[in-house]
Order: sequence, then structure tokens, then C-alpha cells
Amino acid sequence: MCDLELNYICTYKMITEDNEDEKGLREIMYQIQYLHLFGLTEFDETKIHQKLEKVYNELRNETFLDELFEFHTYNGYMSKEFMFRTLFSYDYFDLFHKVLYNYYQKFPIEDSIQKLKDYLKVNRDERLTEQTDNKELDVRERNKTDNPDNIGNKGVIRK
Repeated sequence: MCDLELNYICTYKMITEDNEDEKGLREIMYQIQYLHLFGLTEFDETKIHQKLEKVYNELRNETFLDELFEFHTYNGYMSKEFMFRTLFSYDYFDLFHKVLYNYYQKFPIEDSIQKLKDYLKVNRDERLTEQTDNKELDVRERNKTDNPDNIGNKGVIRK
């Protein structure tokens, strides 16, 4: 039995923020829809934690979660329960909401899982690329400062 309110469509990413006075509307709508999921009108960390823990315990042995975790940005860095909680973040909430809705309504979930997996893959690949770029930059910076031709008498880099 699901303890979440899933009978709505997540629309926060559909909102346009073309004008200056529209900036931040997506974030506000996300927060409203996030609270709605838990049946809340204001943030209550204890209630949210309890409901997330309950839903995670209900779903933790479902194979679709392992499929999602396989492509999760933090796979290998976080526990499955923490990765589960990140699926409620701004980036993934709309897609995971659809997975949960279909799952609890006993509708086919393959398409919604695939969409979320694809999105997770893109985020993971971007993170890996960013890490590689940062490592290469670090190596170049170290090589630059380790090069005796670039260092003056007091260890200051010459230009």
C-alpha cells in the first residue's frame, strides 16, 4: 500500500521562465508538487523521512530499483537508500513520480523506467566527463607548477 499521493501530473519542468518575473517558478512548483506527494502543505522533515523510509522498504527488493541504481550518478558512492532518496530531487522527481504512479496503479512501468534510466545515464556520463576534465586540469596545473622553468626563487610561478 502506497503512502504517497500520486494522482497528479508533475508539471514543474513544463513551466516557462522566459521573463525576469518568471524566474524561480519551476523551483516553486517543484516544491509544491514535492509536498503534495507527501500530503503536506508545508515542509515537515520528520513526516517526509517516515514516508520515504516506508516506501523504500516496500520497494527495496524490486528489480526496477536495481536497474535504476545501476545507472545512478552516485552508484558506488552512496547506499541504495540514499540513491532512492535522490530520485525525489528536482532533476528526477517528475520521471520517478511517473514510475511510482504506474507501479502502484499496476500499469506497465517499462517505458517510464527506460525514460528515467536514459536520463540517469546522461547525468552519470556528464558527471564522469566533468571528473575526467577536472583530473586533466589538475594534472596540467601540477605540471605547470612542478616545472622548474615556471618557478622563481621563492616558488612563485613566473609569467
